[in-house]
Amino acid sequence: MELVPLAIERAYMTFLFPFAYQMKHRSQLSNVLKNEGYSFFSLNNTSLENAFYGHSISVTHEELAQFFYPFLEDKLFPEKLKSQDFLRFSKAYHIKGFLQHKDSHFDYEIISLDVTLCPFGNGIVTVRVSMTEHIQDISDVIHFIHYFRVLEAKLREEKGASHHFSFGDFSSTSELLFKHFMPFLQPFLLHHQENTYEGLPFFEDERMFSSGYLLCREGQAILDEHLFRLGQVDGRTPEGTPFISSTNPEYIADYVKHHTHQRWAPQSYIVTSAQAQITISNMSLEKSKHNLEEFMGTHYYNLFIHYFYKMMLLKVSYEYSEISWGKDKLVVNELIELITKFSARYYFEEVVVRTEGREISQMLRKYFRINEHYTETKATLDSLYRTQEDQSDNRSNKLLFILTVFTVISGIYGMNLVIEEWRDSNGLGSIWSYTIFEWVAFVTALSGIGLSLILVCITTIKSIRNQMRRYQRK
Repeated sequence: MELVPLAIERAYMTFLFPFAYQMKHRSQLSNVLKNEGYSFFSLNNTSLENAFYGHSISVTHEELAQFFYPFLEDKLFPEKLKSQDFLRFSKAYHIKGFLQHKDSHFDYEIISLDVTLCPFGNGIVTVRVSMTEHIQDISDVIHFIHYFRVLEAKLREEKGASHHFSFGDFSSTSELLFKHFMPFLQPFLLHHQENTYEGLPFFEDERMFSSGYLLCREGQAILDEHLFRLGQVDGRTPEGTPFISSTNPEYIADYVKHHTHQRWAPQSYIVTSAQAQITISNMSLEKSKHNLEEFMGTHYYNLFIHYFYKMMLLKVSYEYSEISWGKDKLVVNELIELITKFSARYYFEEVVVRTEGREISQMLRKYFRINEHYTETKATLDSLYRTQEDQSDNRSNKLLFILTVFTVISGIYGMNLVIEEWRDSNGLGSIWSYTIFEWVAFVTALSGIGLSLILVCITTIKSIRNQMRRYQRK
C-alpha cells in the first residue's frame, strides 16, 4: 500500500510518564523539586502563563479555571503546598538535541518538564518537546514519537535509538531523563530499580503516553490514512520505509470514524487511542495559535485527569489481584476505603464545562476504558468483601461452637469446675486417682485457660500488625 506523504511544519508533543512514590515522602520530594529550580504551579501566579510552553505560546490561567467544574478545579490547582491533591512543579529548559535511529536524524527541543505529585502516592512526569527547525514528513514525526516514548527498548524493532546533546549522549529516553534532567527523582521512585519498571501496574509496556499538536502546510488535505497512523503511532519500519498497520481501507475508515473528533474538520482533527492523543491541523500558525494554547492548557489537563483515573483504577486492580485468600481482610478493607475516597473526592463522570471538552472527555473515557475499569473494580472489591465476610462468619461459628461446648460442660458442673483436692497445695499429687468426672473438669479447665490465652495473643498480634500496616501504607 503506497502511503501519501504529508509535510509537517511544526510539531509540539507532550509525553506522560507515570510513577509511584510514598506519601510520607511527599513534603520532602516537594522541597527537593523547589531546590532543583522547579516552580510550584498556581493559578494565582500569572507570571507562569508563558513560562513552560515554547516561544510565543501562553496558557491563560483564567481559562484553565473556567474549563473545569469547581468541585475539581480546587483539587487540580491547589494554592498551598500542604494540599493532599495535585501539586504541579514545572521547569523550563529549552535545550536542543537530536534523536538518532540508524540513518534517521531528528532534531528536537526539550521545552520543559513537569513533575506532578498526585494523591494516593501516584505521580506523573510531563515532558514537553517540539520539532520546529525543519519541515518533516508525517512518517518522520510519528517515527520520532514512537522511539521517544519508549523508555527502555525491549523489543528488537525498538532498539537502536539514542539521544545526543551538547552535554552528553544517551542510549535511551530513560537514561536521558534520569541521568541528566531528573536524577534527584530516582531515589523516590518505588519501582525504578536498575532501569526497570517492573511492579508498576499502570505503566503499559514501559512506554510513555503521547500527546501532540501537528501543523501541516496550510490547506493540505488530511487523509484517513494519516489519521489512522497518528492513532496507531505508525511511523516507519526498522528499515526506514513509511508504515501503516492495516491495508484494509474499510477498516481504516471505520477506525477513523470512531477514534477521531471531527468537530473542526477539515481544518483540524483530534485522534484518540489507548497510546496517543494527537491533534493535526492544516491551518497557519497564526490561525492555530489559540488552538495550540488550548492543547498546552485545557486539553492537556483534560487528558491529565483521565490518565490519572486510569492509573488509579489499574493500581487498585493490581493490588486486589495480589491478595492472599483468607488472610488479607484488612487489605480488602483498605482497598474499599481507597476506592471510596477516590470516588468521593476525585472521580466524576463529568469534569469539563465546555461542550467540546466534554466530547473529548468521552473519547478519553472510552479508549482508556475508564468506566469498565471502575465497574469491574467496584464489583470485584464487593465480591472480595462478601467472601471475606463469609470466611469471618465461618470462623466465628467455629469459635462459638467451642465456647458453647465449654458452656455446656460448665453448666453440668454448676458453673464450678473446682475439684475439692485443688484447695490443698498438694492436691495435684493424686491426679491419677481422679474419677472420670474430675478428669473432665481438669481437662476442661486447662483447655479453657489455654484457649483464652491463645485468643488474647492472636488478637493482640493482629492488632499490632494492623496498626503497623496502616502506618506503613500512610
